[in-house]
Amino acid sequence: MPTIRPDSDYATFINTFRCQPENQDEVVEINVEIVEQVASTFPGFISASIHRSTDGTRVFNYLQWESGEHLAAMQRSAEFQALARRFAGLIEFDPHRCEVAHVVDLG
Repeated sequence: MPTIRPDSDYATFINTFRCQPENQDEVVEINVEIVEQVASTFPGFISASIHRSTDGTRVFNYLQWESGEHLAAMQRSAEFQALARRFAGLIEFDPHRCEVAHVVDLG
């Protein structure tokens, strides 16, 4: 499993999917399918974590890619587009490319 560190050359993305509580499970499922069926098969993929808020109104994914261009190539694929269409009407999407500023690792 990749180690998160401030000096990493990875492209890191934290995305928020706002949703209604009754849709949260489906939004999680779509994210999982995208990661397992598409992203993980593409060059440059490093890792992904999917999180759900306890109030049911958000799903977050934390993605690491070798570069932003690798992520963009995956997002242009027909496989990604087919799965991503399932988000229509379910979410408000708020994507962010981030830099890892600080990490505490007690392991």
